Amino acid sequence: MGQYYYIPDPGEQIGNYTPPVMDRLAQLRKNQQVNSQTVQTSTPTAAPPAPPQNSGVIWVSGKEEADKWPIAFGCAVALWDANNPVIYLRQADSTGKPSTKVYDLVERTDNPAHQQAAPQIDWSQFITRDQLEDILAERFKRPAKAAKVKEDTENG
Repeated sequence: MGQYYYIPDPGEQIGNYTPPVMDRLAQLRKNQQVNSQTVQTSTPTAAPPAPPQNSGVIWVSGKEEADKWPIAFGCAVALWDANNPVIYLRQADSTGKPSTKVYDLVERTDNPAHQQAAPQIDWSQFITRDQLEDILAERFKRPAKAAKVKEDTENG
């Protein structure tokens, strides 16, 4: 017959094996999930309908929740508001200082209403450069165009 291999159960420990320790961010997220589940089950009032669960989209219920979202050093995450057309960009710089930017989610259309045709220009209100030079020459009492001086080519 063939060889048989022993595959341990996920919770079973083998020898001196210890499960990997969660990093701080994973611990914070796990605690937040446990805390939010505890709050949801312990409050007797009806909760608002849950937003749709899509992969890669993180839903929050407002800016306060977005501000509390744990974020790792030098990382950023987009958090979608479940109640308003808003996206929060939660990020932390290389020192770990977190910040939250708020972006309004606005639909872009092919024919935006705010773009209108440029107003027609009344060209009769403008003058040409030659007209301006004549006006300035009159004002300053000098010739509009300086006469070209011919060089004397005779050596004499």
